[in-house]
Amino acid sequence: MADILPFRGIHYNTDAIGGDLSAVAAPPYDVISPEEQAALYERSPHNVVRLILGRETDRYARAAALFREWRAGDVLVSDEDPSLYVYHQTFADPTTGKTAPERMGLICLLRLEDYASGGVLPHENTLTAAKADRLELLRATHAQFESIYGLYSDPDRAVQSFIDEYDDREPVLERVDDMIGSSHCIERIADPNAATVLREMLRDEPIFIADGHHRYETALNYRREWRAAHPEISEDTPVAADYILITLTAFEDEGLLVLPTHRLVKGVDPDRIAALPRSLTPHFTVTDAAPDALEAAIAKEAQLGRAAFGLVLPAGSCLATLTVADADIPALVPGGQSPAAKRLPVTLLQSLILDQRLGVDAAALAAGDRVAYTRDAAEAVRRVRDGEYQAALLLGRPSAEDVRAVSLAGDKMPQKSTFFFPKLLSGLILRDLSLDDPAEMV
Repeated sequence: MADILPFRGIHYNTDAIGGDLSAVAAPPYDVISPEEQAALYERSPHNVVRLILGRETDRYARAAALFREWRAGDVLVSDEDPSLYVYHQTFADPTTGKTAPERMGLICLLRLEDYASGGVLPHENTLTAAKADRLELLRATHAQFESIYGLYSDPDRAVQSFIDEYDDREPVLERVDDMIGSSHCIERIADPNAATVLREMLRDEPIFIADGHHRYETALNYRREWRAAHPEISEDTPVAADYILITLTAFEDEGLLVLPTHRLVKGVDPDRIAALPRSLTPHFTVTDAAPDALEAAIAKEAQLGRAAFGLVLPAGSCLATLTVADADIPALVPGGQSPAAKRLPVTLLQSLILDQRLGVDAAALAAGDRVAYTRDAAEAVRRVRDGEYQAALLLGRPSAEDVRAVSLAGDKMPQKSTFFFPKLLSGLILRDLSLDDPAEMV
């Protein structure tokens, strides 16, 4: 279960960078496009993108050299005392434009566990190449420049209340605005007694990985390498390599927002596309709906406990609502997935519509040339209208509870199932493994 610790966080020295923290922050490395990478390079010679996603051929060695240079020149400074950090994010819901409730996270170190222990649970599969890339960076720098994102249960809001009522929080970063208009601020809790209380409150809770599966598994690999290279140190003695930088948010946090990722399809027999609405009738009711009304209609069906999808086709658009009883859903989806995974709307879409009706099976999805993804429903509609794709399949918002149910079942969600919004901003709090001695704090 969760074993968290405070640590000596590293952050930018505002005086050394001209005071504009927004110029040095960046999105997570895995959502940065080449165009955004170039723009971030231009924003500041000290932008964290140069550490997390350098464009040099020797980018790992270059990141290590830059990190040492910035530390030596006080561009990056470390806190003297081990601390926990409270992370506040304010943002607008991208689908409504309305201000969403503030989201709170606790930045700390989490002791690494193999998934088999049940203390840390994944919800998606990982790619070997991506893990190899992050491992090279970790080996070169011995630092964690980005926090992964985890969820925990706090039904009584005990953790939230303790943090809200704890008055001795010191501002670290008062406001950082990101590229999409969200604001981020960080406060520090340096009191070891408060850290002990929070550690005990979370000790019995499993942690569900929301974002950062590749970095978590990379940290596991790095720990194995470190332990193999230091057999003289007992496995019972905690070391810096046993921990990963993480931001924890409660499932119950009102600001926890998960967005869907819509599917765009091409390379399908046109007759199948034309027949799609009719072919769905054994399992769905199909009603005509304007493209700009589909998201609201899907959300309304979800409130009633029904899975629904928006179909945008060359001949028009419609809403497809599943009519199968909940108990009968697992039998419709072949394979050995858990009932929790089979009941996911994204699983039903991939099995009942993409595979069984359109002939886009798992192999075609893996090939990547027939299905594209977007989080913007209007973009999906436009690309069908422009003839770039034959169909758009719109999904409703997944819930964090879906993540919990599938993870507890020991299963994984399909590719592109969840998009936690907004992303954690990189460059706010970093970790140098050489500064931590967990044995002092356990």
